[in-house]
Amino acid sequence: MTHIQPRPIVLLTDFGQQDAFTGILKGVIAAISPESNVIDLTHGVDPQDILQGAFLLAAACPYFPRGSVFCAIVDPGVGSDRKGICIQTRDYYFVGPDNGLLWKAASENRIKRIIHLTNPAYFLDSVSHTFQGRDIFAPVAAHISKGLEDIARLGKPLKKCVEYSLPDIQRTVDSLGLTIVHIDRFGNVTLNIEGTEFKQFVHNKRFSLAIMGTRINRIVTFYSQALAGELFLIESSSGYMEVALKNANAADRLGVTCRDKCILTVF
Repeated sequence: MTHIQPRPIVLLTDFGQQDAFTGILKGVIAAISPESNVIDLTHGVDPQDILQGAFLLAAACPYFPRGSVFCAIVDPGVGSDRKGICIQTRDYYFVGPDNGLLWKAASENRIKRIIHLTNPAYFLDSVSHTFQGRDIFAPVAAHISKGLEDIARLGKPLKKCVEYSLPDIQRTVDSLGLTIVHIDRFGNVTLNIEGTEFKQFVHNKRFSLAIMGTRINRIVTFYSQALAGELFLIESSSGYMEVALKNANAADRLGVTCRDKCILTVF
C-alpha cells in the first residue's frame, strides 16, 4: 500500500505568540493529521488587519510547494454570519474566513472552486463563537492535508467569495496617489505599487515621492548602495516598491503607519 505524504499546512494569523492560540491550532492539526508538516508563515499580523494579512499571504504563497494548504486566520467577524470557506486554486488550498483575507492570494493562482464550510463532520465536536480557527479552520486544513481529495465534501459550493484588493492607485498624468500597505520589522515601508509599474511610470524622468512632509527622490538596487541616514526607494523582495533607510527604521523616521497616503510625482 502506497503511503501518501500529507500536504504541508501553512499558518498565517494575527494571534501573536504571547497566548496559547497558535499552539492550540497546531495541537488540533496534530490530533487529526500527526504527520503533517506545519509551517508558521507568520502570527504577527496586526490584530484584525485584513489588508496586512492579505498582502503577506499573497506575497508568500508562490514560494510554497504545490498542494500546500494555507490556513489563514485574521477574523474580526468571528462568530457573526460571515462564512468560513475553502478555496481550491490551481496549486493550493486556502482555508479561512470569507472576509477578503484569502482573495488576493487565491485569485492570483486561478481559483477552481470555492466551498462554504458547512459539514460538521470535518469540525471539532463543539464549535465556539470566538475561536473558529481552532474549531473549524484548523480541523479542515488537517483533513485536506491528510488526503481529502474532494473538497465538495466540506460543504456547499459558492459562486464567489468576498473580494479584497490592495487600495487603488489614484492616477493623474504626472502623479500617482499611493498607500502604505505594510511595514516590516525593519521599518521598511511597502507601497501599493509594483516595481514594474513604478519603472514604467517614472521611465527615466525625475521623480519625487512626497510622504508625511518628506520628499524622496533616490532609488537604489540594493540597500548598501544608499548613504547613511538617507531615505530611498527600492524594489522589495515581494516585487513592490518600498521606502527604506539604510541600517535604520524608515517608518519611525517618517512617522507613518499602514494606510497612510503619499504622492509620487514625475517631472
